[in-house]
Amino acid sequence: MTRAKDEDTPPTTPPAEQTPATSAPTPATENSDSYEPYPGPEFFHAGRTSPIIRAMSRRLIAGGFGSPGTLGDSWTRAHRRSVTAFQESLRPKGGGDVSGIPDQVAWDKLHVPPVSASPRVREA
Repeated sequence: MTRAKDEDTPPTTPPAEQTPATSAPTPATENSDSYEPYPGPEFFHAGRTSPIIRAMSRRLIAGGFGSPGTLGDSWTRAHRRSVTAFQESLRPKGGGDVSGIPDQVAWDKLHVPPVSASPRVREA
């Protein structure tokens, strides 16, 4: 009798093979050890020099959205053009932010490796 009751009760979690795949990016906050957290749009301005920009540049270059001679660790118009091209590759024409300033979705898709210390691991 217990066996019949268990067979009639639907599982609370579907098996992994039945779970639909999603194309949504995994937020960097969930993978803080895997990727650099999104620094926000205000981070990207002329004259900003940072290892975060250098790491982002490397990812853009690896994806074919820039060249080593033009993208470095200081934010320039070349970075903005490269990010615009990357954003356009993610979205249909006119279908979202293609400003050249990384947005959360583009940042998550870029998979920038971690370069800064996470506030959660800092100790007093």
